Amino acid sequence: MDALLIMLRNVILFVSLAVPGFLLVRSGQLKPEGSGPLSKLLMYVGMPFLILTSCINNLSFDKELLVTLVLTAVVGAVFILVMFVTSAPLSAAEKQEKTRGMMRFCAVFPNNGFLGIPLAMSVFGADSPVMTVLIMLNIISNILMYTLGIYLVSGDRSRISLKKAFLNPVLIAFIAGILLNLLNVKSYIPELAAYSTHFSNIVTPISMTILGMKLGGVKLKTLFGSWRTYYVSALRLAAYPLVITAALLAAKALLPGGIVDANMILGFFIAFAMPTAGLASTFADSFGGDTDSSVAFTLGTTLISVVTIPVLYSILCLGL
Repeated sequence: MDALLIMLRNVILFVSLAVPGFLLVRSGQLKPEGSGPLSKLLMYVGMPFLILTSCINNLSFDKELLVTLVLTAVVGAVFILVMFVTSAPLSAAEKQEKTRGMMRFCAVFPNNGFLGIPLAMSVFGADSPVMTVLIMLNIISNILMYTLGIYLVSGDRSRISLKKAFLNPVLIAFIAGILLNLLNVKSYIPELAAYSTHFSNIVTPISMTILGMKLGGVKLKTLFGSWRTYYVSALRLAAYPLVITAALLAAKALLPGGIVDANMILGFFIAFAMPTAGLASTFADSFGGDTDSSVAFTLGTTLISVVTIPVLYSILCLGL
């Protein structure tokens, strides 16, 4: 019960941060499309500095950390590829190609960066080993989002950009953070760490403000009037995280030496139990996807996750 209440309170707190954006749009002070510049600020400033801050302050490089990073990267990539493959037959009932592609994208890619990492920081603390797992999973998810994700949204393999995949702001920030950590920059230039921290603090309020602005521009009937929203939510918030968590719990029991530990399982759970990636509508706009569906699925899964994340988390805590 304690685990349920802790996660429930934090999830409700995070989602309530969307209220100002919602009210500003509903009162006519802002327009929903005004969230575009905020999204770019989040993507190119907030998230990179959040990753940079975590790497500078919270990583202690040793053999155990390297094993965790490599194992997380490999297993995370495998899970996303499995979701990518299985999402094809699971969405076959949808005949519209663009909508089907968006359903698959929204079922496969979670909001690990804009919601998962800040939520984990709130629940577990910034120096928790769970954060290391989440950071690596965010990098892997970003790389695959700019390859497999673009293909799902556009339906065109030629739109895939390996350059964007490996030169995305999150990966660059991760590499820079590792270098600054190894050079122990924070010990003789503490202002650099403070500078990074100030920008990292914008991620949660801005990401939820964007969500509120988008929510203020749609009718609830649009979100929950279609079976597609419930179906995508069932895959993104329940089916996939349950399968992934069960597989890791089995690996923890079977593999020797604590290769898969509780922190890794919690990190994977937080990453993959999150609602649809906040970049879904940005990708739809940029690559000719189904924009209306992207907004509906992103907002729908986010609202439903207020229930699913705490419930599944409390169940997981019983098994750890």
